[in-house]
Amino acid sequence: MSTPTEQDPTTLIDLVCRKSRAVKSKTGRREISVSAQESRGRRTAAELGLTVRHVWREVGSASRFRTSKKTPQQDLALRALEDGEIGALWVFRLDRWTRRGAGAVLAIVEPRDGRPRRLLVDNNDPDNPGIALDSANPRDRSELIRRAEDAREETEVLSQRIRNTKTFQRDNGEWLNGVAPYGLRIVTVVVEGEDGEEVEERKLSRDTETSALWPDRPEVTKADLAREITYTLPLQGVAKRKIALLMNERGIASPTGGQWAVAQIHSMIGSPVYAGWQVAGRSDGKSRRLVYRNEDGERVSVMVGPSLLTQEEWDEANRVSRGVGPPLGSDNWKARHLLTDLLQCAGCGYGMTWRGTGYSCWRPGAGSVCLSPAFVAVKSAEEWVHARWSTRLHAAEETDPLLRIVAERWSARQDPEASADEADARAALAEAETALSRLWSDRRAGLYDGPSEGFFAPALRDANAAVVDAQARVKEAQGTRNLDIGFLLDYEEQDKAWRSADEPLRRDLLRLAIRKIVVKKAAYRGQKFHGPSRLCFEWLDGEVEEWEEAPRPKDTAR
Repeated sequence: MSTPTEQDPTTLIDLVCRKSRAVKSKTGRREISVSAQESRGRRTAAELGLTVRHVWREVGSASRFRTSKKTPQQDLALRALEDGEIGALWVFRLDRWTRRGAGAVLAIVEPRDGRPRRLLVDNNDPDNPGIALDSANPRDRSELIRRAEDAREETEVLSQRIRNTKTFQRDNGEWLNGVAPYGLRIVTVVVEGEDGEEVEERKLSRDTETSALWPDRPEVTKADLAREITYTLPLQGVAKRKIALLMNERGIASPTGGQWAVAQIHSMIGSPVYAGWQVAGRSDGKSRRLVYRNEDGERVSVMVGPSLLTQEEWDEANRVSRGVGPPLGSDNWKARHLLTDLLQCAGCGYGMTWRGTGYSCWRPGAGSVCLSPAFVAVKSAEEWVHARWSTRLHAAEETDPLLRIVAERWSARQDPEASADEADARAALAEAETALSRLWSDRRAGLYDGPSEGFFAPALRDANAAVVDAQARVKEAQGTRNLDIGFLLDYEEQDKAWRSADEPLRRDLLRLAIRKIVVKKAAYRGQKFHGPSRLCFEWLDGEVEEWEEAPRPKDTAR
């Protein structure tokens, strides 16, 4: 008896059954369930004498699958068809299967390798299930391509409407996220719209909820705690890791309901929303939020009532948190240790903190477990890190991308406001270039043929103007920054600058080029420090150094 894997692939068919949650069709009726789609697909397969090999099920919005790391089921199904694992693919609705346009269909109806493939589209008739389109039928091919392009165009139009709506809401100071930042709450404000009708807007205000957040102090509100985390404790010189531990020791639940983590503290301190400003995305893949600016370059308030922090308080807390300088009015504040937050334990992947005479994996000291906790003496580690940093910069060529990163980070430290302006300008330029590229893509796809031709020239003129304006903003922002790092590339000047620098400045100098340093546990007890086998550097340009083999202990048995 043959198994399914031994059957001729041309006799096998896969079914794609997917729907978005709570999505209604244009007729107002809800889409049929995934199980109902499967039943229709199996009936069609039986009528054609094909064997159902696999059913690809997917429920949820397409955007969720695009942002997740998991490959969408429809992509896996298409891959199975292209790889020859099956001979046919059945889908309930073409626009629910793919929104990538004619390209997805052409790979089936006009395969490059010449091997026949078959795509079947259900007729959506509730009373008489069957096939509406079949790629094996030459008369259906043009209709398949047309429907695929219609689905892509519909997605583009919908995406543009969503972007325009969100831009309007951000400019209007509305909070778009479904969850408010910790210490703030979402409130609905009724205002009068342009047509005189009442309109509801989502804003933020201070969260005065207590609900026994802090068992020992029931009168403390979430807003009080958020202010302590984002302002009071940073100005006292308390490290972010210590703030997280303090919240956990008090028994206060984190925003997610569990224990506090350093990343949550870091995100809160760096978020401009606590100063009352609308926020945009994150900066270059980092965790720090950006201030949203409208097309005039102005910040937009998102608060009802006073913000949690004034702008001066927010600037001060962030300056201290980044180690740029001491708190205003403080004479006895001291910077943290040189390598704190740079070192990472190779045994568990977590950070290393100062303990006793050196840097140690923090997990054992916090009552947790690390199978191979690393420890490195402070003098050995700091001297080796400084030597590697100095050598890396001194030996770098002019075209080394790391030097550009170092220059930009140094300029940002010298003039944070100018750096933020350039980041905003670059984000605007990227958006304008994307819009221009999309416009030309639509033109090549034929969307501006016929009566639509008259709309292309004005749209192109506006798109070009937006790119030119954004380029001018970037150039203007760059002109206000000093990217000269010559003092770091000359060995004598670099050494002089390092010797004269205080601890906070030395911390910043190292972090101009180094992303992190992974530390291994000593190979054996009493091992003499050997930097290349103990510390592995990851530079900000993406380069990761390789470990060297640890030197063997001397033979003492003689």
